[in-house]
Amino acid sequence: MYLIYLISAGVVALDQLSKILIVRNMALYESLPVLRDIFHITYTRNKGVAFSMLSNIPDAFRVPFFAVTTGAVIALILWSFRGLIKKSGYVRACFGLIVGGALGNFIDRVRIGEVIDFIEVGLNQNLKWPIFNVADSCINIGVVMLLVYIIRNKEGAA
Repeated sequence: MYLIYLISAGVVALDQLSKILIVRNMALYESLPVLRDIFHITYTRNKGVAFSMLSNIPDAFRVPFFAVTTGAVIALILWSFRGLIKKSGYVRACFGLIVGGALGNFIDRVRIGEVIDFIEVGLNQNLKWPIFNVADSCINIGVVMLLVYIIRNKEGAA
């Protein structure tokens, strides 16, 4: 379990540091091209979850709802996959990425009521992915790595 804690802490630190740098050095909605039409650093905030879903819920309900939901989902995931976690350091690393990413965004939601996003990728103005952050990246990488492990090992989650 220590590997989960270590990787989670590293992800949270990297995520929060990157967000601090963005907030201190950019204006909201400012965009800096890194690779023209492919990669920009664009400072935005997301009150919702993925793709800004649930962003119109009033703050008084939204922030506590996301706080409780995030904690419950992390606990449920770790409990559901406890058998796999015990078997493999690789799986613990996957969960470290997932839990660290969830905690990074959780900190933003509790601290400022929304999530700071800044990574913008796409092929042109018409083919852009929604803007995301380090925490989102780690969650997705962890999930893909876990799925690869499960498929390769033909093991279920329990």
